[in-house]
Amino acid sequence: MHLKKLILSFLTLLFCLLPNEAISQKQLNLDVDNDLYFDRDFYYSSGIFLTLMTPNTKNDKISLNKFKIGQLIYTPSMRYESDPNKYDYPYSGYLYLEYQKQKKLTSSSSYSFGGQIGITGDASLARGMQNLYHDLILNLPNLKWESQMPQELQLNLLASYFKGLNIKDNISITSELYSRLGTYQIMSGLELGLFIGDLQWFGFSDNFIINGDSKFSFFIGTRQEYFLHDFKLEGSLLNDKADLVMESNNFRNLFLVGFKKNFRDLQILTSFNSMSKDTNNQRTKRHPFLKISLTYNLK
Repeated sequence: MHLKKLILSFLTLLFCLLPNEAISQKQLNLDVDNDLYFDRDFYYSSGIFLTLMTPNTKNDKISLNKFKIGQLIYTPSMRYESDPNKYDYPYSGYLYLEYQKQKKLTSSSSYSFGGQIGITGDASLARGMQNLYHDLILNLPNLKWESQMPQELQLNLLASYFKGLNIKDNISITSELYSRLGTYQIMSGLELGLFIGDLQWFGFSDNFIINGDSKFSFFIGTRQEYFLHDFKLEGSLLNDKADLVMESNNFRNLFLVGFKKNFRDLQILTSFNSMSKDTNNQRTKRHPFLKISLTYNLK
C-alpha cells in the first residue's frame, strides 16, 4: 500500500510539472523491445515503455517534457533450470517512472536532465508479466524465476547532451553523451551514428513527430558504454541481499540499424539491435533484439 501511494504521488507531481499551455500538442509513444523475433527469450528479454511527450515554447525557447513508465525483464538462457548455480544471468525485473526535460539549444543540439524512481524484485511485476505472456501467447511453461534480484526501491539521476553535424543535404553525423547516476546504475555512454533524413534536435533513436510530412529516414550507429555499477547483475551497493550476483562487464557496446516513417499523426520507428555481453558468464557473444516504436500526435 505504501508503494502504491508513493507511485501515485510521483505521478501527480510529474503531471503538475507538464506545461498547461502545450497540452494540445502532446504526443504518446509506445516502445517495445523483444528478442523473440530472433528465436531468443533470455538475457535482455523484454522492454516496454509508454511515454507522454509535451513540447513547450516560452520566450522563444523550445523544450520537451517527457513522462515515462517502463518495465525491463532479464532472464538466464537456462530458463527452466531450477538450480541458480547453473544460471548464466540472474533473473531480474525493473519497473520505473521517469521524468526528463529536454531543452533545444540549436536546430541540431539539445540537452536533457531528469530523474527516475523504480522498484525491483516481485514488485516490478516482471515474473507475472513474462509468465502471463508465456501462458496466453506462446503456450509455454512458466519460467522458474529462482534467486531473482531482490525487491528494492531505486533512484537515479539522468543527463544527456545531443549534437548533430550536417555533412550534406539530409545526411548528418549524430552524437549523444548520456549518463545515469543512482542506486540502479552508475554509467556513462556515447551514441554515434549516421542519419539520413531531416536532422532535428533529437537523437536518431528518439521518435518525436516534428511535422506531418510523410517522410522516411534511415540511421545506423553504435553505443559505447562504461558501467561502474549495474544492480541487475551485481545487486545493491548498500547491502548483500541478492542471492545470486555476477561480475559485470565495465565496457559494453551496442550496434543498431533502423528507420523512421511518418504517416501524418502516426510515426513508426523500428531498429535491429545487437548487444555485447553484460557479463562474461553469458553463453552467446552477442544478443539481438528488435525495437518497435509507435508515436501518435494527440493534438
